[in-house]
Amino acid sequence: MQACGFRDDYDKYLKSNIVVFGISYDSPRALKKFKEKWKLPFNLLSDSKKDVAVKYGANTPLWTKRITFVINEKGYIEKIYRKINVNTHAEKILSEIN
Repeated sequence: MQACGFRDDYDKYLKSNIVVFGISYDSPRALKKFKEKWKLPFNLLSDSKKDVAVKYGANTPLWTKRITFVINEKGYIEKIYRKINVNTHAEKILSEIN
């Protein structure tokens, strides 16, 4: 699972001053349960109205596309990952950023 990869590498992200969070269509309540179940140390944000997904081109009728955006401290998108291998994705991003 993609979120677990980020969970497992979370300390490395913190040491690199990188903020990690996830966004999905799920309700805040569902995201809270998901976060607790998988022991995720980062925040999960609800986009139940699909506003963020539409603006970032990550929307489908049923779920958000698996896309990762690397956004710099000024709020600009530096890189977009559209093809994701959930088993290696978190590690790949970290190695490319550092």
